[in-house]
Amino acid sequence: MTAGTDRPDFKFPVDLAREADFGLGASLVSPSTREVLRGAERETLEPRVMQVLVALFQANGRVVSRDELIARCWEGRVVGEDAINRAIGRLRRLSEVDREASFVIETIPRVGYRLIPASSGHVSPPIVAETGSPEAVAQPENVPAAATGAQSHRWLIAGGLILVGLAGSIAAWLFWPARHWTVESSRPFVSTLALEGEPAFSPDGKMLAYASGADVLSRKIYVRNLAGGDGIKVTSDAYDDVSPSWSSDGARIAYVAQKTGHPCRIMVVTVPAGEAREAGRCTQAETSSVTWQPGTQFVYYTDQLKIAGSVIVRLDLGTGARLQVVALNQAETILGQLRCSPDGKSLLYIRQQFGAPEPVVVRDLASGIEKTLGETTGTTGSNGSAAWSEDSQTVLVTLPSGIGTKIIAHPVAGGAAYSVYATATIASHLALGGGLLALETDNRRANLARASMAPAAQPDIIDPANGITSAPTFAPDGTLAFISNRSGTNAVWIMKPGAGPTLLFDFGLRRIAGAQFSPDGTRLAVGVASLALGVSSLPSGNAFKILTPDGASVASLDVPPVGVGSPTWTPDGKGLVVGDRRARQAIRIAIDNPSQRAPVAAAGWVGVAMHGDAIFAIRSDRPGLWRIDKTPELINAKYPASGPTLAFRGDDVLIPDFAAEGGPRILAQPLAGGPDRVLAYAPGIQSRIAVNPRTGEMIYGVIFHNNNIDLLTLAKR
Repeated sequence: MTAGTDRPDFKFPVDLAREADFGLGASLVSPSTREVLRGAERETLEPRVMQVLVALFQANGRVVSRDELIARCWEGRVVGEDAINRAIGRLRRLSEVDREASFVIETIPRVGYRLIPASSGHVSPPIVAETGSPEAVAQPENVPAAATGAQSHRWLIAGGLILVGLAGSIAAWLFWPARHWTVESSRPFVSTLALEGEPAFSPDGKMLAYASGADVLSRKIYVRNLAGGDGIKVTSDAYDDVSPSWSSDGARIAYVAQKTGHPCRIMVVTVPAGEAREAGRCTQAETSSVTWQPGTQFVYYTDQLKIAGSVIVRLDLGTGARLQVVALNQAETILGQLRCSPDGKSLLYIRQQFGAPEPVVVRDLASGIEKTLGETTGTTGSNGSAAWSEDSQTVLVTLPSGIGTKIIAHPVAGGAAYSVYATATIASHLALGGGLLALETDNRRANLARASMAPAAQPDIIDPANGITSAPTFAPDGTLAFISNRSGTNAVWIMKPGAGPTLLFDFGLRRIAGAQFSPDGTRLAVGVASLALGVSSLPSGNAFKILTPDGASVASLDVPPVGVGSPTWTPDGKGLVVGDRRARQAIRIAIDNPSQRAPVAAAGWVGVAMHGDAIFAIRSDRPGLWRIDKTPELINAKYPASGPTLAFRGDDVLIPDFAAEGGPRILAQPLAGGPDRVLAYAPGIQSRIAVNPRTGEMIYGVIFHNNNIDLLTLAKR
């Protein structure tokens, strides 16, 4: 189709074979052959890229929305933002080759794109004297005054036009769309049967430090040259070593050495082979995050207070002096993912809130002024992640996207966030350096396993499906319900006694926070994350869907202020107990009247569950299980901090003992008090326990990790 004022029918996709050739500035575009010709130069575009170019050209200067591009160039199929970004980026690179003598593509934030053709591509020849050299034409003598005045008038007009052009150029420079980070290619960098992750680039961008090990209890720090070769192990202690961070000269690495039941240690090791020394020790936290401030002897790390709260501490490696920089007295929030900016001026951290949206905060280290750039949230077994661009002007943040992950860029100076990359796997622990983006990718598989009455080395998997399966819950008749993304979407599945798993209700790409049968087994409460508007698509709260065991929808309770978390039923089956993110406490919501709410626990308690006439809860800042309906009473000190949803078996509450010497096991703690006892063994247990009321069988979640490190090539377009 040729250019003109007629608007094409945008209901139909771009058919390259039927589109006529057209001129575009200094170029000739041939859609049918997918070629762009500039003089003797010829370039062939990918079919989709050529379709986008044709669609933009046919708009005749009108702004084309992303939806219209998808409709005309992808035939309306569901595609990610990256697909459009790649096509636009390819066209912009094409434009840059001829210094924009053919066209420019303008981004209209939150609207779409507009193609601006260059005026002509042909430059008028200069006036040439008889000698053949360009020169100004000489004025003849005895020119009349009127002619001289006319000429002066022409010079004034010409000068004005120059000023207008100059002003236009300045305005274009000031208001030209900001360049965006984009991913041009990706490749695996470290991929073995071990767990590899937490990458960190050396200051010169030539090496990568990372943690690697057979499990999450015995990782060590390695360094590897980006040009090739094997990883070199630089730590060899008896701890789990994580969170490497380089000194400015690239000669040392600070890291965290951690062991269950012990305060973590802040360590420094010389690279590539040298002595490791302990530079500091956490007060209470068993795990931490550390970052080295460029150009200084300061490292920052996270710690927990003996009372509820989380802090960030600055440690002077030269003197050992400590300075508390940030303190947060919120029991259910932990400060993590510390990153100093490359220019050394700012500190980035995340307020991790166990499934709720997690603010990404930037702190000016000189003034102490903080601002929140955006939000992230974790996925199953993984926290949200953020990292600085090399110019310290942008922060990249991970964000769950259906069953995968998106990476969103947040300009530090302000401006709209935008999408950089999307992957179908779980991605975390970002790092940037040398024009590359490193990320930890987790192709994990999570299944349900049956607890064993005798010690066992391997879990007894009851349903070996791919994907993530979690949150088991039983009805009184032995029907098992659980959450799984095995079909590519997030859904609730069900297994009736003697039958295989069947799909009960498909929630698409919406995140499911948890599921639990009512005490009588006639209803199933499912916590579904509501999606907030905007680029982040973060859950703003929960919508609780009430289903029958046959998949019928009984009710939908839209309660946005309620934070993400597994719902539990009240013993009478008339209400749900959930965590209120605003009030930071557990509340009861009446099923027949969702506006009727009442607190069931004071602030600071998490995992609250009602059983009989008692209320039980755990904490996020220290291990232990308490009865809290009266004066808080510690029932068992072994329950993990922020552990899985409470499970009961008769008059016992079940305690997951992850760190038992002979392997993970399940303990039975009498609700009336007294010593606990070993009930079963659960190799690989990492999540919630469910009990079959008919048989007493115990089911739990186990995760098979496969963490690797990928490298993505970045460009700013």
